Amino acid sequence: MMTILRPVRPLQDAMLFSPLHRLAAAASLLAAVLPVVQAQTPYVPVMQQYGDFVVTRDRHGATVTLNFRRHGYWPGGAREVAEVRPIQATREGQPMLLAFTKGYTGQGTILIGVQNGEPLMRPISPLQRDDMVRTERDPEWGVPQPGRSEILLFARDGRALDTGTGELLWFDVPGSVTGDYPQAMLVSISPDGRRGAYLTNALTKVGIIVATRDDGVAGVLALPPDTYQQWLKPLSEAASAQARAAIKTGQGRTDSNRIRRELELAWFGQQFQWKQGRGGWQVTGLGLSSAPPEGKQP
Repeated sequence: MMTILRPVRPLQDAMLFSPLHRLAAAASLLAAVLPVVQAQTPYVPVMQQYGDFVVTRDRHGATVTLNFRRHGYWPGGAREVAEVRPIQATREGQPMLLAFTKGYTGQGTILIGVQNGEPLMRPISPLQRDDMVRTERDPEWGVPQPGRSEILLFARDGRALDTGTGELLWFDVPGSVTGDYPQAMLVSISPDGRRGAYLTNALTKVGIIVATRDDGVAGVLALPPDTYQQWLKPLSEAASAQARAAIKTGQGRTDSNRIRRELELAWFGQQFQWKQGRGGWQVTGLGLSSAPPEGKQP
């Protein structure tokens, strides 16, 4: 009987066919191929188109670039556009945009619309130069009016934006209406958009003024003497507590004045309503109603 002797393979040959070795070989092959595949599929920035406007954001960029009909557009000369949002209104068939521009060339929150074939901007909420970092971190986009979400209230700036028509609204009211502590703060717009309600607050003397677009004050309402203590002081204290908590945790809005404004806007929307009367739209609430000032006929 003949015995056939087979050559014994070296240990290295045996390892070549082990599962672990095959896995390592596959990983090496993938590492060699992957750069080639990546080179063939370059990164494409995120692009959003709104009519003839194109907004482009790079993966690693904190700002966007804005183009109109293939030409770069820097609204108001601002070189840093942080965000762009379309609104319902259009101009010349093109959507209108809300944008926030920052930096030392920035304008703050602006409205962009097309006129005579060219994009034009209007400032809504300018940057606070003395507190630019906070403003840039938390841009003003407006607070929707309770019951009328198409109206954005910019209470710090005494303006409102009708996003359905693209109209920027402000009213003929005496005194300062802008800043953190205005003499009268815009809190609501009448259903026809022709009047604005302002909350006046001199601590013990709180009231409401109804102002027209171009004909002065159309209504006044003196609120009870305890209005500040009962309603507004608790809102101010809640705003301060919320801001302190946000600072402590490093999250959330930290501007107590802005929180207070938004709480007061919500309070006004809950307690007061617009009512049509002989003298036009007036404000009612807390069992009271505004009326034309003494000596002024409706």
